[in-house]
Amino acid sequence: MRIFLTGGTGYIGGALARRLAGAGHEIRALVRATSNVETLREIGAATFVGDVTDRYSMREAMSGADWAIHAAADLDFGAPEERMRQINIDGSENAASLAFKLGVPRFLSVSSIAFFGGSPPDGSPATEEAPVQQPFPSLYSVTKHAGQLAVRGWAQRGLRVNTVYPSLVYGPPGKKSGSNFFLRQILKRRIPAVVGGDRKVTWIHLEDLVDGMIALMEKAPPGRDYLMTGDVTTVRGLVDRVSQLGRVPPPRLSLPVGLARFGLQLAKPVFRLRGHRPPVAPEQLESLSRHWAFDDMRARTELVWRPRTLEEGLPETVEYLLAT
Repeated sequence: MRIFLTGGTGYIGGALARRLAGAGHEIRALVRATSNVETLREIGAATFVGDVTDRYSMREAMSGADWAIHAAADLDFGAPEERMRQINIDGSENAASLAFKLGVPRFLSVSSIAFFGGSPPDGSPATEEAPVQQPFPSLYSVTKHAGQLAVRGWAQRGLRVNTVYPSLVYGPPGKKSGSNFFLRQILKRRIPAVVGGDRKVTWIHLEDLVDGMIALMEKAPPGRDYLMTGDVTTVRGLVDRVSQLGRVPPPRLSLPVGLARFGLQLAKPVFRLRGHRPPVAPEQLESLSRHWAFDDMRARTELVWRPRTLEEGLPETVEYLLAT
């Protein structure tokens, strides 16, 4: 198949591109002029310079595609707010509307559990039909929700859309990619305290997420959406397990989110004087006030998909991070 892909130089998009190219599919990847495209070219992908914020720049690469996969996203909390809105909202609108205009048969939107704004306050796992938790805790949640609504608008007009909602994604390659950065900070003993340790979170291994997306492309009917979220744990449980695997002492101090928020406010002037960013963005603290527990049984049942557990996925990931 001919597959158009945005986000192919990113963590999730790059892994998906490698797997699809290895299966013999033709990959046509949209890349920025400043992107490092060496890995894409090594797997035989054709690269086209453009930007999701420029609808016309995607036209050549998307024309004649059997699938359009939109995996590009901006989650840099330190970047200008307008840039995140342009990529996550306008970019989704541009990719979906162009796919509709060009008559692309199938469209895969790679969204995020951020779309939901969290899971229920009682800690119960949310499904695909769960109500959105508002107000949204971060600009990322705001923009991922709005971007997905834009894609749904084109689905209502006839675009054959499927959406996947990944949780926190970890696993090789990349010591700073995905949620590997957080795991590495634990191993480097750079986390002085666990904030929101009782919050429930879901983690999915990168390769399992790719398995799920490929299964979706092969088996799912148009219009069917899937959470792909893996195991549920607590923040404290994850930190303790990673510390144990890395043979480092876990942080002893636990802070409620409110106290951490107050401390960050007090420390802001110090970081500003030193010309440094705070170690945690305020929006990340707001996200830690929510549960992020999700139930991906629909994907497991309908796609015959079996993601590994954290007990299976964390040891190899910790070993990889310690070696890099």
